[in-house]
Amino acid sequence: KIISETAFGNSDLSVWKMTFSACKSVVSLAIGMLVDEGKLDINAPICDFFPEYANPVYKIKLHDITVKTLLTMTTGSSFNEFLCMSTNAWEQAFFKSAFSLKPGSTFNYNSLNTYMLSAIIKKVSGQTLTEYLKPRLFEPLEITNYYFEKSNSNTEKGGWGLYIIPEDFAKIGQLVLNKGLWNAKRIISEEWINEATSIQIATPKQFGKYDYGYHFWSGRQTNSFLFNGMFGQNILGYKDSGILIVTNAGNDELFQQSKFFEITDKYFSGKFQKTLPKNNVAYHSLLKYSAH
Repeated sequence: KIISETAFGNSDLSVWKMTFSACKSVVSLAIGMLVDEGKLDINAPICDFFPEYANPVYKIKLHDITVKTLLTMTTGSSFNEFLCMSTNAWEQAFFKSAFSLKPGSTFNYNSLNTYMLSAIIKKVSGQTLTEYLKPRLFEPLEITNYYFEKSNSNTEKGGWGLYIIPEDFAKIGQLVLNKGLWNAKRIISEEWINEATSIQIATPKQFGKYDYGYHFWSGRQTNSFLFNGMFGQNILGYKDSGILIVTNAGNDELFQQSKFFEITDKYFSGKFQKTLPKNNVAYHSLLKYSAH
């Protein structure tokens, strides 16, 4: 149920918005579905999926680069968004890049990790990310108006590039808050949701109040998960209160540095009673504020 929604300025909630990195969590859901179907082992080395690049040198060099290290942003790859503008062969460039950190040990945020997950989904399923998710996610949630940018190899960029209506994006967040259920139908396993939204790797404190799961941010002090994109794109779910908050913005934050998270934690992170007492003053204040 929608408790409240508000658009400010010239924003129109009926048209799709850029999600930036918040769509990384959607890629995690696709990976989880492949795991549920028994088609993917997240401990598999990425060389297993790209035999065209997996010569003996790369097999040794990248043995410990697995699907899981992609999910947790711990590959240590130096191939990033800036460098991808200089080549059309992103998968090959990822394999050729320097890996400066021990895989699985250190959080190193890099959107090309997500791109490689998108490429693996294509390899395993024989479909692009969008094609794979259409009957498994978008159609069950009645989401029809969306678009995902692709690379020159017809692979969704994964780490960015999804355009979607905010309320439809909220449906995906609600699916996660429901632990994989939508209208009593199982869309993705509760096991994957629990694992993906739990802390898998610690992040540097300058990123904000969240550590990292499998392409979900996980609250350090609160029982919460977060889809997060730069400039204020968020789906924030509080597991204890059952509250979901979705924002589409254009501010100057890159991760979770804004006061927004302090405010939401303060008012929505705890357990709620079943009903709240009526407060007509507060209700009319909300209506007045939302009308601006």
